[in-house]
Amino acid sequence: MLQFIVLGLFAGSIYALASLGIVLTYKTTGVFNFAYGGIAMFCAYVFWQLRDGWGLDQWIAIPLLLLVIAPLLGLILELLFRLLSQQSAEVQIVVCLGVLAFFTTIVNLVFVRHPDDSVRNLSTVFSHGSFGLTSNVSVTWNEAGTFILAIVMGLGLYAMQRWTRLGTAMRAVVDNRDLAGLIAVNARTIGRAAWIISTVFAAVAGVLLSVQENLVTYVLPFLVIYSFAPAVFGRLTNLGLAFAGSLTLGLTINILQKYGSSGSLAKFETSLPYLALFVLLVVYGKRLTEVKSSLRATTSRAVADPWRGYVVGAVALILALVLGPQVFADSTVGALAQAMAYGVVAITVVVLTGWTGQISIAQMSFAGVGAFTTAHTVASLGALYFPLGVLFGILIAVPVSLLVGIPSLRLSGLFLALATMAFALVMDSIVFASASISGGLTGLDLTEAKLGPISFDTATSQYYLCAVALGVTGLFALWLRHGPVGRRLQMVRDSPNAAATLGASLTVTKLAVFAACAAIAAVGGALLAVTQQTVIPANFSFDTSLQLLLVVVIGGRTLISGAVIAAGFYVVRLLPVPATVNKYLPLGIALAVIAIAQEPDGIGRVMLNQFQKSAALLYRIGRRPRTPVAGRTSSPQAVRPSV
Repeated sequence: MLQFIVLGLFAGSIYALASLGIVLTYKTTGVFNFAYGGIAMFCAYVFWQLRDGWGLDQWIAIPLLLLVIAPLLGLILELLFRLLSQQSAEVQIVVCLGVLAFFTTIVNLVFVRHPDDSVRNLSTVFSHGSFGLTSNVSVTWNEAGTFILAIVMGLGLYAMQRWTRLGTAMRAVVDNRDLAGLIAVNARTIGRAAWIISTVFAAVAGVLLSVQENLVTYVLPFLVIYSFAPAVFGRLTNLGLAFAGSLTLGLTINILQKYGSSGSLAKFETSLPYLALFVLLVVYGKRLTEVKSSLRATTSRAVADPWRGYVVGAVALILALVLGPQVFADSTVGALAQAMAYGVVAITVVVLTGWTGQISIAQMSFAGVGAFTTAHTVASLGALYFPLGVLFGILIAVPVSLLVGIPSLRLSGLFLALATMAFALVMDSIVFASASISGGLTGLDLTEAKLGPISFDTATSQYYLCAVALGVTGLFALWLRHGPVGRRLQMVRDSPNAAATLGASLTVTKLAVFAACAAIAAVGGALLAVTQQTVIPANFSFDTSLQLLLVVVIGGRTLISGAVIAAGFYVVRLLPVPATVNKYLPLGIALAVIAIAQEPDGIGRVMLNQFQKSAALLYRIGRRPRTPVAGRTSSPQAVRPSV
């Protein structure tokens, strides 16, 4: 048991460094850094490149990383989020998620050029070897050094905040930013210092974690997410509680390893940080308060003529039904069918994020519920029972959404996003990881589905099915938006206090929308199962939910057309496009999200605004009065000669 306790303290100390950095940034600047795992991974790969790739001495590589590269990243991030300081929490969260996608993509492009590079060994920065703690327990110098370094850095941060002028200024900014400005405390300088220190902590945590778990691009960000639960345990403001929570988490995980390294207990151990995060959010509830509230609400522009949306949608649906299968080859038709099924799920993101202000990073998890339920039903009862499988998927997705929504919808903004993220990760590590539910890595087959006498075993039939589903879902969503339900949603989003005063139940409204969107996502998942024919867990993971949110933000999170544009991004991945496009598309998505997250109507509105500005500039240039030529009369009339 003592050996597992030692290992738990060692792992917990790394989580402590990450949680301290997250808490410091949030309590000082009001930004919860969802990208912390990506930053830690990027810094770890940079250290590997400096020391192992280029052969620099370790004691040159470490100062370069901690004194140059990490602080420079901190300054860049501080500038980015300072420009967003007047934006809503929704915009800041979306940009953070875009930054996470950016660092993940950069690592894959720069450091992982071959499949063999996806896993790298990173040797310890401390001495090799071990020493005996007792006759039966040995401790490596890496474990001892990691624990001591975490204690020293934690105490150093506490001392800095407690007994230095910088720490006093940080506390003043946290307590009252406006009052701190009156006593000559520069909040901008304090923000820079907080971001630099936080990024340095991320770099140290990333390197130490990579020594323990190796450099793995698809693992490191999720391991850093382990530190989110201890940060919330400290209510995102208390460094001591965050440190203690990290050590407790590390101890608990390693003690569980003693009693089982496989089976249900192992799955529980993997999901424990996410379960702890969700439970803490629920228990704290409204006692969790955001450091600073949104200074400017993010709302979409009013639609002057709602019938135009209905007409455009109906015409687009008819054209898609008539022209699609006649114009494209079967392979392209199949890809378009998948994209339209994806678009059905994307519409739920528009309704939740764009219309009600609820950021959900779990919509593909609900789609997975519909997909796996439908696959099991068809496999057990036959293709004729496909509609029954869809119904079963809805009947499971709605109670699950209520299970998530009833406790978590009391939260808002940041904390609701954290709750849905925790739910998606729990679904990945427990539900979809179960072979009895998902079929394991190979998934489940759904090769045939029928709706009465109609069989959906060809690409064309699947295309028609998904086109009708997307069109009906989009038109139904438009009808809701421009009716009493839509007005209530806009009121709940723009002014929740006024909505409550007028008698609108915020919790009931949000819960109803959350459950309805889960049901529609389940339908979209069933359609994806039909078009993909093999349902695998990777297609409904947290990563896919994150990518779905990002492409909807680019398309326009307040517009149904945003969901259609998201489906367009999806189809690019399926078509035989040049390899360069697929290689750099994730980077383009990440940069686009960071650039246009402030615009709720997406890239179309940004392009329209730029066109209008350019047209106005050209008009002013054309209207500029000409300079009169010397010697000419200024009178417009010709001078008649005298007779």
